[in-house]
Amino acid sequence: MTFPVSGVGGIWPATLTPFAPGGAIDDVALAAHVHEVASTAGVRAVVVNGHAGEASSLNRLERAHVLDVAVRAAGRIPVVAGVVAEDTRDACALAVDAAEAGASALLLFPPMLFGGGSALRPEMALRFVKDVAGATRLPIVLFQLSRSSGLAFSTGLLVRLCSEVPDIVAIKDGTDVPELYEDNLRAIRRLDRPVTMLTTNNSWLFASLTYGADGILSGIGSVAAPLLVELHEAVAAGRLDAARAVNDRLVPLCRAFYRAPYLDSHNRMKTALHMLGRLPHPDPRLPLLPLADDDKTRIRAALVASGLLDNKC
Repeated sequence: MTFPVSGVGGIWPATLTPFAPGGAIDDVALAAHVHEVASTAGVRAVVVNGHAGEASSLNRLERAHVLDVAVRAAGRIPVVAGVVAEDTRDACALAVDAAEAGASALLLFPPMLFGGGSALRPEMALRFVKDVAGATRLPIVLFQLSRSSGLAFSTGLLVRLCSEVPDIVAIKDGTDVPELYEDNLRAIRRLDRPVTMLTTNNSWLFASLTYGADGILSGIGSVAAPLLVELHEAVAAGRLDAARAVNDRLVPLCRAFYRAPYLDSHNRMKTALHMLGRLPHPDPRLPLLPLADDDKTRIRAALVASGLLDNKC
């Protein structure tokens, strides 16, 4: 699927990677999951091999396999491939694999080592992004992580990256501070070319959309894509009362999924899909462990409160 070079807003769910009880990728469940999400009206792209897809537990061959399954299952909806790597060579290899598997774009994660002080060495980030961009002709979505992670780019560096790397067509912004998020958004809007701004601030999605974001890229879309579509469309149309009503349904889910320990966030989404009858096996791949009963109880209550699950189920 050809990916437009700019102006691609709307909802981009980050999909999960289902596993069979023995830990192998469940191809049938993966295809069904991606197809269901991609078939949601208003979804503009689906993302695989990101945090939601437990990419760090997948080897290179498995990531290529996930992409192959997803591209076929998504049909006409573009598939965006996460590039999660600690080494530039590995990141470039993953980018090439993604292009060969039919991905329409890359979601580029900063290496974890950048958390050790890359803000003082901006040329490292520039070189990394430029090298990955040069590995293929695929457009790039740049992942701006939270300030608390230590991996966030400064606003100035974001502008420089977008100015010097024209392959960057969008930013997935997970800035955890509204003031910094707004600074990023305003700076991106001042560029001499359009760059799509996708919020992933899951504890304040509604608010972040009202700042003027073009859409949402989030793992919660793997569970509640229709709600994200409703929220985005209501905000875009200025129907804030309707948006608040949708947000009232989303908040219980966000609070149930995105809380300490945060490493279980997407594990919880798998359990939610299992409760909804949309995933045969909810367990993650080791070293992640199945959820405790109290966590499952909280997820079920959130699904009921959101209207996704009948209280009698």
